[in-house]
Order: sequence, then C-alpha cells, then structure tokens
Amino acid sequence: MFQSTFRTFVRAVFQCDCKPHKENTMNSVKTLQQFGLASLLLAGLSHDVAQTALAASGDYLFSYQVKGENWGGITLRDHTAYFGSDDGHLYALNIDRPKLAWSFKTGGLVRSKPTIKNHQIFVSSDDGYLYALNRWQGKLLWRTSLNDADVERILPANHAPWEFDYTKSSALVHGDKVFIGSGDGQLYALSRFSGEVLWHFKTQGKIRTTPAHYNGLVFVSSWDGSVYALNAQSGERVWQYETKGALTSSPLVVDDVLVIGSRDTHLYGLDPNSGALLWQQAYPGGSWVESSATAAADGEHFYIGSSDSNLLNKFHARSGNLIWQFETGGWSWGQPVVSNGTVYIGATGHDEPGWYETKRGFFAVDGQTGQQQWQYQPKAIDGFVHGGVYGAPAVGYGKVIVPDLDGYVHVFEE
Repeated sequence: MFQSTFRTFVRAVFQCDCKPHKENTMNSVKTLQQFGLASLLLAGLSHDVAQTALAASGDYLFSYQVKGENWGGITLRDHTAYFGSDDGHLYALNIDRPKLAWSFKTGGLVRSKPTIKNHQIFVSSDDGYLYALNRWQGKLLWRTSLNDADVERILPANHAPWEFDYTKSSALVHGDKVFIGSGDGQLYALSRFSGEVLWHFKTQGKIRTTPAHYNGLVFVSSWDGSVYALNAQSGERVWQYETKGALTSSPLVVDDVLVIGSRDTHLYGLDPNSGALLWQQAYPGGSWVESSATAAADGEHFYIGSSDSNLLNKFHARSGNLIWQFETGGWSWGQPVVSNGTVYIGATGHDEPGWYETKRGFFAVDGQTGQQQWQYQPKAIDGFVHGGVYGAPAVGYGKVIVPDLDGYVHVFEE
C-alpha cells in the first residue's frame, strides 16, 4: 500500500511519463527521470525505493547475466528467483538487491524449471540426474539417475530430422513423492526425502514434458504421441489416449477437462477420469501445438501458445471454444504465466534462408481482452533460433522476471 500510494505521489510531483512502453530495450529506460531520482535520493530514500516509486508497468529494472542460454522456466519464492542455464548451473538470484545467493553446478544443460517443496528444490539436468538441493544454501541432499544421460538431443535446425528436441521434463511434487519424466521414455516416482525410485512406467518415446496430478491420477505425455493416466500410488496404467504426433505439451486439468496439445496440429480436451475425447481444435496453418496450457483465474478458461501459427490463444475449457487470439509474430512455444489479470508469454525467432521469418518477443497481454499491454524486443543471438524467450517467466513482488536466450535474466516492473 505504501509503495503504491508513494509511487502515485512521486509521479504527480515529477510529471513522470507513466504509460507502459510498447517496446522496451535494455539500454533505454524512462523510469528514472533526469532530476527525479536524484531528488528522491537527496530526500533520504534508498535507491531501490526511489527506483520503484518511479517505475511504470513494463519498465526495465535490471538484468543478471549467466554463461549460457536460458531455456528453463523461473521459479520465484521468498524474493529469490531460481533458474537453470545451458551453462550447467542452477542459480538462486535475490531479486531485491540484486545479488546471487548461490549456484550449483551439474554436468549438463539445465532446461527444466525448478520445483520447490518446503526447504527442497528439485531440478533435472542433461547429465541424466534429478537433483534435490537445500534451497537456502544450494547444498546437495540427494541425486538419482534418470538414465537419459546418453539420449541424443537434436536441437531445432533448418534440416531433417525435425525433432526440435529443446525442452526438459520438470519435477512434480505431490505429497511425499516426486514425479518426473525422462528421455529414456519412463515416468519415475521417487521418494521426496531419499530419492529412492518407488516405481517407473515405460512409454515408447522420450518424455520431455512435466506430469500433472488429479484425483489420485498422474498424467504424462510422451513423444510416442500418447497421454497416459497412471495410478499415482502404484504406477499402473488407467487409460491411454493416442494422438498422431509427438507430445511436447504438458497436460493440465482445467474445470475437469484434461488439456493437451500435439504436433499433429490439434489441441485436445479429454475426460481426465476415462480418457474419452470431449473436443478437439485444429490449429491454423498446420501449426504444431508445442505450448502447455495455463489456467485462467476463473478456473473455466485457459491460455496456450502455438508454434508456426505464432499465436497466444484463450479457450473455454468445457467447450473448447476459442475466446481470443493474440499474434506474437514468433514461435510461442513456452507456457504462459498469469498474474493479476495479465498473461505473459515469450516468442522465439528465426530468419534462416528458405524459411518464413519469425520474430523474437516477450509480451504482456490483458487476460480478458487479448490486448497488448507492453512488450520488449529480445536481442539476436547466433544460431537457427536467433533469440527470444521460451522459458516461463515468474511474476511476484512487483516484478516480472524473464529468462532470455541471450544469457540474461531480465527484470521488469509488473
């Protein structure tokens, strides 16, 4: 309350241009007015309080650089952002100072999103292990092999094979169990406290998606084209639904409907108890449905991205009806994040000869209307995917924390 009231007062005093910027860059920010910040500092306010008072939604605050591309999502807890990087580390970054609290080195790419339960944090790596750490100090509690260190990862490219194997399963914690998929095609259930494997279930393809839990069932999607419902206690299969394409979309239950996307260009709504098809939606232009769904605050709708159609979509869960579409201009592969009525999603770009061009971007969109509130343009990097944002951002404490493929985590005013 104090910060909000004080911010309004400061803007009035200094006649700050407080409208959200439609495009923000890393080297040009209008939040700190020429004499406004200096005056506030002279008045005895700290730099952080003064900067917050002058910031408008979408304004760039700061960045933190690591030594690899950031494909994994960010988890935010107690003013600390936890995220992995292609440099093999898991990082804990205090977003208020900003200052690195700790980092932990694994033996491979870290493209999973960290999962937190009490004092524990879980993350998987391309070195083939699931790690459990103390989230306060970053000390190893245990690690368990997921048997996929030797599984070949064929990254996006402008030539066959068109595997586009760029993501990683993240851990689901439910009760005393940790569920996680592996590149060896298995879903593992482990003890949260010891890392002991309690059971495992074999599919016929890689599992690069994150499982979901609902009514005693665990759902997981596989590159074999199927989504599976398993008994969470025993790992026994309850039902299986087959699509006609690999699944990189993680399952989600919204209003008693299991939502899953497929590379067969369709979005599916299934009965979570039986696996019966309730509805399906074809994506325009033959676009894969790479993205995973995120529920709206009303519990009746959800948001999901795409691939070649370059869209963020809002659907009604029970009917499968499309509510609105927002054009991202780039591959919206990642999972949207919703906070205070705003939907955040990134887009990756490429401009290889012989392909149509897609654009890099990160967007804040009104969840009700589908209208853009603000955006920023990520910088270009080398490679077929020439930059952008894939990993899910985190929103909290008045900040939007974005994992960029340029090797930075960028922080904006919410």
